[in-house]
Amino acid sequence: MAYKIEIRSDGCLHGPENPVIPYIEGDGVGPDIWKASARVFDEAIKKGYGGKNKVSWLEVFAGEKAFKLKGDGLLKRQ
Repeated sequence: MAYKIEIRSDGCLHGPENPVIPYIEGDGVGPDIWKASARVFDEAIKKGYGGKNKVSWLEVFAGEKAFKLKGDGLLKRQ
């Protein structure tokens, strides 16, 4: 079951401990930039939450990458 991230009445964010967050690689953010960024994000989450939380990254294909895969400009990974 998916849970969405919400803003509580006190202004704090509340969400699942292990959210799935989509990302699009390419069209300005190449593979090298994304891989470095994901490592930074993962380490910040690890340090900020003491290893309790983790993000699962889900690539969503768009632009040229999606077109090469399926001939369409936007393709969600299944």
